[in-house]
Amino acid sequence: MSGAGFFDYGTDDAPEVRAPMFLGDASVEDWALLVDHCERRRFHRGEVVVHFGEVDRSLFIVIEGELETVAERRGRTRRLSPAPAGSVVGELGFLDGRPRSASVVAATDGELLRLSISSFESLAAMNPRLGRSLLFDLGRILAGRLRSLTEIVMSR
Repeated sequence: MSGAGFFDYGTDDAPEVRAPMFLGDASVEDWALLVDHCERRRFHRGEVVVHFGEVDRSLFIVIEGELETVAERRGRTRRLSPAPAGSVVGELGFLDGRPRSASVVAATDGELLRLSISSFESLAAMNPRLGRSLLFDLGRILAGRLRSLTEIVMSR
């Protein structure tokens, strides 16, 4: 699956983009193990799920509904990307432990899985293949986002 177009960096005439599916090749058993290591959480339209600047090494997997990543700088709010069911948010903070670079707001009601870094470490110790797959899939998604950003910057 191509990551091209994953981020919409604010051009008003940009077409709607869809997020790449997270762990699309995982088995039912893999997902069951992952879910066992996650906290399930409902969200409601308009709720801020992730706050800009907070430090939290958790990854969020959208299993129902849709979230959207938004950034506010210099008084201007910009929608960065949709996060429909099957996609992830919070991967930067999960991987690098730095403060969140944007907020994530619920576009609809739905449900997510929250995977903390300590739960990931437990999962990876129990099933190294799944831990490796998770990390490589996050890398694939981030690479797609970076390629899209490069395309946008180079086309200006």
